[in-house]
Amino acid sequence: MKKATPYLLLVPALLFTVFVLVYPLVQNLINSFSDVSMITGRSGWTGFSNYKHVFHDTLFWRSFGNTSVYAVVGTVVALILGLGFALLLNLKLGKITTVMGCLYTVPWIISPVVAGFAWKWLLNDHFGVVNYWLASAGIVKAGTTWLGNPGTALICVMLARIWQFYPFAMVMFLAGLQSIPQEQYEAAAVDGATMVRRFFHITLPNLKTVTSVMLVLGVIWSFNDFNMVFVMTRGGPMNSSMVLPVLVREFSFVQFDLGKGSALSVVIFALLTTLSYLYLKVLARGEST
Repeated sequence: MKKATPYLLLVPALLFTVFVLVYPLVQNLINSFSDVSMITGRSGWTGFSNYKHVFHDTLFWRSFGNTSVYAVVGTVVALILGLGFALLLNLKLGKITTVMGCLYTVPWIISPVVAGFAWKWLLNDHFGVVNYWLASAGIVKAGTTWLGNPGTALICVMLARIWQFYPFAMVMFLAGLQSIPQEQYEAAAVDGATMVRRFFHITLPNLKTVTSVMLVLGVIWSFNDFNMVFVMTRGGPMNSSMVLPVLVREFSFVQFDLGKGSALSVVIFALLTTLSYLYLKVLARGEST
């Protein structure tokens, strides 16, 4: 009985995992091979028909392109900002550094939904603070529609995502900076290396693993981000900011085609699994060096 006790204690956790993770995943996989509608229900097995419809849908490829730009460009800019602020905090200016660190981490603490509504208010064309400042400076006309313009909607959502992600990158870079041996900088200074040369030949090489991990992790999180885009634009206008997670909702709960929505979610799952494998490979390579 004593030998069985540990396994019995694991049963609640296993049941929770099965009902919350395994069952929905299996059910979604079954739906992706079936003709399932929110209106008529399940009407039969269709094989790979839903996947063919997804890949032949021009909206899928547009959403894939938007998602790639949103994830990759947004993550790269956030990492650059995070590194810049980490270098600033690493100067160790006493209490000023502590206060600045607390202020910089506020965006990461805020819920993505709250952050999305805050940015939606800031960019409002009638009473938004951004419009007021830019119009007062004569840069744009009063009443400029940022989120309602197909040319700027995705950029605005991306800026909001960058604003929320850069504090996490900053903290990770700051930890990496503080782990660099000071002897390397002292030896370089003795050899007459300038600050710029020390940055490119000491700082950046020592942060290579952190940068790689943060890049892959940021892309994974951004690729799976639903809240920010849905709250700010819902994929509009004219699908200019449509990303894959929001498109799953579009297929499933707007077009009522659960089979097509399930197929797209399986495609996203496969993409994220590939990215996660890459993340683990990068992480393992960093631990081995």
